[in-house]
Amino acid sequence: MNKSSDYGSMKYPETPINLSANKLKPEYGSDVMADIISDMGFKHIFVLPGSSYRGLHDSLINHRRNQNPEMIMCNHESIVVAMAHGYAKASENTAACVIHDLVGLMCSSVSVFDAWVDRVPVLIFGGSGPQDPSRRRPIDWTHTASMQCDLVKPFTKWSMDPVTLQSAIDTMLQANKIAKSKPQAPTYVSLDLGLQEDPLPENLIIPDASSNRYQAPAPISANIEAIEEAASMLIAAENPLIVGGRFGRETQTSEILIKLVEISGSNYVEDRAVVCMPTFHPQNLNGDLKIRETADVILAIDCVDTATAAGAHNKDLRGRPGQKIIEMTLENLITSSWSNAGGPQAAVDLQIDCDPTYGMKQLISAIENQLSNNSVVTKIIENRKVSIGKRHKILRQEQKEKWNDTWDAEPISTGRLTSELYEAVKDKNWVLPVRNHRSFPEGLWNFSKSGQYLGADGGGGVGYGPAAAVGAALAYREQGKLPVAIMGDGDFQMGSGAIWTAVHYKIPVLIAINNNNSWGNDEFHQRNIAKKRSRPVENAWIGQRMAEPATDYAAMVRSYGGWAEGPISNPSDLSRAFKEAVKQLEEGNVAVVDVRTML
Repeated sequence: MNKSSDYGSMKYPETPINLSANKLKPEYGSDVMADIISDMGFKHIFVLPGSSYRGLHDSLINHRRNQNPEMIMCNHESIVVAMAHGYAKASENTAACVIHDLVGLMCSSVSVFDAWVDRVPVLIFGGSGPQDPSRRRPIDWTHTASMQCDLVKPFTKWSMDPVTLQSAIDTMLQANKIAKSKPQAPTYVSLDLGLQEDPLPENLIIPDASSNRYQAPAPISANIEAIEEAASMLIAAENPLIVGGRFGRETQTSEILIKLVEISGSNYVEDRAVVCMPTFHPQNLNGDLKIRETADVILAIDCVDTATAAGAHNKDLRGRPGQKIIEMTLENLITSSWSNAGGPQAAVDLQIDCDPTYGMKQLISAIENQLSNNSVVTKIIENRKVSIGKRHKILRQEQKEKWNDTWDAEPISTGRLTSELYEAVKDKNWVLPVRNHRSFPEGLWNFSKSGQYLGADGGGGVGYGPAAAVGAALAYREQGKLPVAIMGDGDFQMGSGAIWTAVHYKIPVLIAINNNNSWGNDEFHQRNIAKKRSRPVENAWIGQRMAEPATDYAAMVRSYGGWAEGPISNPSDLSRAFKEAVKQLEEGNVAVVDVRTML
């Protein structure tokens, strides 16, 4: 065996050998497919090996030389798509991945759904076929379907099973453009094995995939009359509220949003699992449980579910007396009759369909024009901002004091975990790609701008956390940022294989496991239903606890080659452990700290 091919001599980056110098002329269908993927600008492509795309796999290595894109191998299809999901959010660009035919697509479907609900541009390629029955091996009959894309069609923005090489090329370009055009979402293209492996046909048209002819369109602007009406409504309001949504993962958002919140004198809160505004901006009232009820005008911008964003439930779904809702979104341009993601239809008084960022700029301009000669209203707005600022200070102090009684508790409180981790990274160029959804304590982590937290998984698919954190960390490695993630033990256990990928490809990431040894969300639900039925809540743990034996997550991480410490039960040990983890992160390592927390 050639010594450089010996597994014991494997090195990163993984560079092909014994290839002829500078030979990039395509010979097979998959060579052209690989060239298209490269020309579309993908630096990486997330994969799990599968025989249904063996031609494309060969072309990415022996034709493209594993460069632009570089293959990032994972060990489960759900991890493949979730890693691309995290990378897309962190890079603020489309991510690409390849998965095996039917069974691979089935395994990845939860992650595809997550990306769909999260409105993230992931271009998914899947091996398929061969559609020609004479070319099928026995296993291919089991793994071939007439329309493979039907498996994920309900929760992708667009999907296709092209039947010729020319249509495959055109479909790849179309899928990429559709995925990254707002509203963004995943697209899926199957690539027939026969088309991959056949020599190039005559008269094949190979377009320049890098040209501007195949790029996403410019942002969609708002109807100017609607913008003028929205400006008038905010200016005339006594207690306006702005709710910021999923565009908080974009780095450009906060600067524009802050200007809108300030010029309109509005209260501000975040939608679920996002961060758009600085935590300590004086008009940020996130965590205030009353402001949604008392606001007379609510502007919901890029929110997943406007009814929930406005605090409307059950009887309030048709609107509260005296309260008006303005919705600025592109959600109405993306439809699915299969999924109910997005919640019920909110009672909206003014609908503005546009790119949220572009629409905010238009709205700011309209407010400026309407206030230009109105010193009386300008003074009212300034006074309102002072009042909101006072409410903000009280709120943040209450949020901090909430954790006083459990600060030294064992198991450790989520407030203490979050505070200690923030203290360890606060002076670094940190970013938080993943954090717990329900248990993240508001007001203890100081976010200074948008783009510092990438939001939740979207569809609630457990196992997203590790893969998304590693995918995001790959993008942040190129940006010089330090990725720090907090996730539950169940989430980590279901997706822990992503740690191998991080170690193998030298992708530094720090993960703190919020380990309550339970499927805590569901244990919470069991307690509630037991109370409603007057049954003993003491039994809520049965079928929920992951104990006896408790998983040794630190040993698991070390087996993958990462650095780990834990389980940590004493809160006084957190500071030291997190400082060492940050040191490991800065040295380019994967670091995981297992923290035993209370339910």
